[in-house]
Amino acid sequence: MKLLGRDIDAAALLRLARERLEARGIREEAQPLDEEPEPVLEPLSFLARSLEADADPTVGLPMATHRSGLGRGVVLAKWIFRRTCQPIINEALGRQRLFNGHVRDMSAQLAAEVIRLRARVEALEAEKAALERTARLSPPPRRGTRKRRR
Repeated sequence: MKLLGRDIDAAALLRLARERLEARGIREEAQPLDEEPEPVLEPLSFLARSLEADADPTVGLPMATHRSGLGRGVVLAKWIFRRTCQPIINEALGRQRLFNGHVRDMSAQLAAEVIRLRARVEALEAEKAALERTARLSPPPRRGTRKRRR
């Protein structure tokens, strides 16, 4: 194999990669998984569920800090602000919460419609393929034995 004009020995490259993996504790004799690491997700359904999780803007994000001392004081100030101003926050973002709910519902309906249409297209493609297969396998139509007029 040549890469950028230099000869590369593929076997030596593979051996070197295996040595590096084994040095890190990764071996070819890895235990097989009983099931897939993560379930396969349908993207449209996943996105509709994530819209549902973030639909309410009045729910604050978790408060955390990586700093000590002053950072903890900032988290405490945020907590006090949320506790005292939550009714104002709810009032100000109420319409946004309704809008987000409508967007979530509409997205879920569109996702369901896309899934239904994909299934329909697959069924039609399978039907078309079956018709083409039978057309190839069936004998050509026979012409009549009538004599032609001249």
